[in-house]
Amino acid sequence: MELKHKEKEALWQTFFEQHAYLKETGGWHLSLERLLGEALTPVAFPPKESWQELTKDGLPLLQHEDLLPCVAAAAAGRLDGALSLVLGSQDIETPEEMHQSLTDLRAFAANQEAATALFTALLQQDDAAIRRLAAEHGLQETSLRLFGWAVIDVLVPAEAKDAAVWEEAGWTRNYCPVCGRQPVMAVLRKEQHGRARFLVCDGCHTVWPYARVGCVYCGNQDLKKMKILEPEGEEAMRLDVCEECHAYLKTYQGCKQINQAAPDGPDECEEIYRHDWATLHLDLAGQEQGLVKRGSALLAAAPGPDEGEEK
Repeated sequence: MELKHKEKEALWQTFFEQHAYLKETGGWHLSLERLLGEALTPVAFPPKESWQELTKDGLPLLQHEDLLPCVAAAAAGRLDGALSLVLGSQDIETPEEMHQSLTDLRAFAANQEAATALFTALLQQDDAAIRRLAAEHGLQETSLRLFGWAVIDVLVPAEAKDAAVWEEAGWTRNYCPVCGRQPVMAVLRKEQHGRARFLVCDGCHTVWPYARVGCVYCGNQDLKKMKILEPEGEEAMRLDVCEECHAYLKTYQGCKQINQAAPDGPDECEEIYRHDWATLHLDLAGQEQGLVKRGSALLAAAPGPDEGEEK
């Protein structure tokens, strides 16, 4: 069950009233998401019935040799139009520095070969290639990552992002079954027997199930080397900290249930806490503790997908 547009607006308005310092940043991200969602349509994926077979050996959908070039080419072909829409829109107030960065990126988008190389590098998590493209074309790496993943996110069908699909498929690895990125946060959902943990991708925003205990990044399961930080004033959120790899995972603990059709309906606040930018204040708390952030689409990829994998 999805929230209606007016319900989403009301939900975000309440959130911004409680977190006024995020209103400007949040408004820009939400406007970008809406504009791209209205302008772009998802690409055709293989039939859902084939996803379990395609990913059974651990290779994410978008890294398959048949799908990766198609998605990269589609994203490259739509990049210029998407940038033109954002730069020309009166509904999104883009800071001057960001506006210039996106203008430079639009000039880059005219080169289809380079744009396809960018999206191929993003999907393959080839950080060296992304840095090289940024340097060669005089672009900001963060802009390449931010807008590139924003386009990819829209091109991925909503059905492929559904946690229930990957729970049924038996995907329990520590990286996204769709694009291969490590998670940026987690949500805990109440079920019949306790709570289950689901991970959230910051690239394509897919959600998938994972083991309840342990570090999702390095695989550490020694509870003596794990701790929880609960920032004051954020009852719904906490930081799950691994003292083995010094990384933290932002975890939303307010979810009601996994079953979207249940009588009480889904937990609406999860819509908010799937967005990494909505909890930037928690990242500051993590930095103050000298901890490492992983999984953000703006950052270089974490160690390879098999590291810390739990099967």
